[in-house]
Amino acid sequence: MLSLDHLPGTWRTRRAGALAVTAVITLSTFCWLAITTSVGTGLAPHDQGVTAWAVDGRHPALTVIMQVFTALGSTVGLTVLTALCATLLFMRGHRVRALVLTLTMLGSSLLTVALKGILGRTRPSTDTLLGPPATTTSFPSGHSFNTAVFTGLLAGMVLLSTTAVVHRTLAIMAAAGATLLVGTSRVYLGYHWMTDVMAGWSLGLAWLCLATLAILWLQGRRRPPQAHSNDPSGASSATTSGVHGVEPPSA
Repeated sequence: MLSLDHLPGTWRTRRAGALAVTAVITLSTFCWLAITTSVGTGLAPHDQGVTAWAVDGRHPALTVIMQVFTALGSTVGLTVLTALCATLLFMRGHRVRALVLTLTMLGSSLLTVALKGILGRTRPSTDTLLGPPATTTSFPSGHSFNTAVFTGLLAGMVLLSTTAVVHRTLAIMAAAGATLLVGTSRVYLGYHWMTDVMAGWSLGLAWLCLATLAILWLQGRRRPPQAHSNDPSGASSATTSGVHGVEPPSA
């Protein structure tokens, strides 16, 4: 039987297991979307129909809203928001969280550039585009991917900072709503296919899970080893403390 004793205690928890399973599922979803869109199978045949439906449903007021959200999820928008939030976290003494936010967003941005260069999917026709033409390729949607990572990180920090149900619920709803609207805006404005956005969402969730697992692993490796004792009660105590997860640091 495979032994997990070599893993840090923070990885031998239900939370870590759930994160790992979610990462596998979402990465598998992303890979499936990447493969099927490249050969025109799966959900790809529905892309044209979804784009046509979005174009038919355009309204001046709705267009303004979509343009605002697509600007917030742009490279410039997320860079400004990340810098602002990281600065506020640092000034409030949450230095580790500020560093995690900065590094995770930097990593997702670099991954976006790499994947777009590798996969090279063509964007929708500029005939239906509302805005200046994009200079990068289409798959995955960087707006959708990076917004999911950014809002997910902030929501996670709120969940770790409070036990108030109202605050936790609002954080989750705000993260999900912003991610949904940014992704939808990319299809509505004609910049991306539906499957590009879905790939961005799935990859964003996977990236969040992997980043959290990395933090838990580092926490487990930094924990001082438990003192060994001949006292049965002491040994039991050390074992018990070693299997419980450690909350990500708040400072």
